[in-house]
Amino acid sequence: MTTTQPQIEDQALEWFVRLSDVDAPAFAWIAFQDWLEADDAHRLAYDDVERTWVELDIIPVSAAVAAPAEVTVLPVAANDEDVSPAARRALRRRPAWLLPSFAAAAAVAVVVGVWPQVADVAPTESYHTDAAPRTVVLSDGTRIDMNRHSELSVRMGRKARTVTLTDGEAAFDVAHNAARPFTIAAGDHSVRVLGTAFNVLSHGDRFAVDVERGIVAVTPAGATKTAAVRLVAGQKIAQTGTQTPTLSQVAADQTAMWRQGMLVYRDADLGDVADDLSRYFDKPVTVDASARSMHFTGALRVGDEATMLKQLQDFVPVRATRSPTDVRLSGDAR
Repeated sequence: MTTTQPQIEDQALEWFVRLSDVDAPAFAWIAFQDWLEADDAHRLAYDDVERTWVELDIIPVSAAVAAPAEVTVLPVAANDEDVSPAARRALRRRPAWLLPSFAAAAAVAVVVGVWPQVADVAPTESYHTDAAPRTVVLSDGTRIDMNRHSELSVRMGRKARTVTLTDGEAAFDVAHNAARPFTIAAGDHSVRVLGTAFNVLSHGDRFAVDVERGIVAVTPAGATKTAAVRLVAGQKIAQTGTQTPTLSQVAADQTAMWRQGMLVYRDADLGDVADDLSRYFDKPVTVDASARSMHFTGALRVGDEATMLKQLQDFVPVRATRSPTDVRLSGDAR
């Protein structure tokens, strides 16, 4: 039986309400991903519902406990309750050309009639690390583990949560709140969070995201928002410069292993390994032409410079030469 567009929109709305619950189980996220990938129309419908909910500033019932007493929470059904026909009709029967003006007008009505008349202005907090990692816990419970020599800023607005990863690497465990999207800007890339734990690397021309739990939507550099790639647990996207992004499978339990003092690689360019080692050494690690084509698969335990280089040399035929300015890796015929 062919599913009609109204039915797809109903399904999208029901998924949105169900996943608005911070306690939504893992099997619900898996089923949602299956539904999302079954048809492009599903993805478009869900994005439409999510966007409309945020624009209209509608608060799911599961978030009502945090609402001020004077706030009237609009009736949105929780997990297993039926979504009201009125809510469905409000989303389904609007003419496409009317949406922008309708959403803007409705958003103004909600803000004026329910919330105090203040702009969604929040201060920007900046964080950085030097020779040691750091953990930051945001006001909503989101946890950010920052790797060494990393820098980021955070803005926690009422309608949106935004992190700018200026440089380095960080692992995120994001508190789910569909009414306050969580977005990470990393260079020319963006990562939109749909409730998840994941790792982001943005350094020089390198960019990578690998997912430990949940779903993220990644927009690679140079791509439009509609070209966002959705990743689930155990998937990774990586891009260097203007090269085509690559997708790969990773062990979800090995995401951000640097937090446990391990650097794990699978067929990694030696240049990328050197870039990571530079974060742990006093001097930058460089690779000369004789070793640039080499790749590395294995794990390095974080320790002192000599120990980490010895571990690398156990797997890859390279010679490490120290100078006053750098540590250079070159090919070492064996």
